[in-house]
Amino acid sequence: MTTALIIIFVVLAMLSPLTWLRPSKRETRTSLVRKAVIADGMRVDLKAPALSDAPKGIVGYRRPWPTERDVTPFILVQDEWASDALREAVPGYRWREESRLADDPDVAAALLRFTRTLPEDALMLESSLSGLTLWWGESLDVESCHDWRREFEALHVLLIDKAPISHKRRPLVGTEPKMPDA
Repeated sequence: MTTALIIIFVVLAMLSPLTWLRPSKRETRTSLVRKAVIADGMRVDLKAPALSDAPKGIVGYRRPWPTERDVTPFILVQDEWASDALREAVPGYRWREESRLADDPDVAAALLRFTRTLPEDALMLESSLSGLTLWWGESLDVESCHDWRREFEALHVLLIDKAPISHKRRPLVGTEPKMPDA
């Protein structure tokens, strides 16, 4: 009897490290959200956001711009992470880098609709040369992301419509051809 208990204990001790290899519930949830947004044509940025004191674990979900549009850059930061000296864009968010479309009523309404759908861990909305990026802590599951993703897409389309057509085509950031060494 004691031999059987010792064998069972040894086998369980050998198998216990395998439980560490199983993904946690959070890892499973975030991988499903990432797969869904990638399937929709978005990109996941795992680099650190443009805020120096941003919390760890913030990830960017980016929708690239069409290359023929010259979309205005801006950074919108959640009040908790923004200085009081910055101008308020919509309730709960301030302009860190103000858009030239900041006073456009259509853009203001779209930003308001979008920010109302965001989870509490949404840190920043950034428009740059590479696209429109939401930086957040990935606190929602796939089904709960539907509202903010719908408003994100509507804002993306509106910003493209408001952007002038560029006469010089620029490549997507990160896709520029590499020049051979001389």
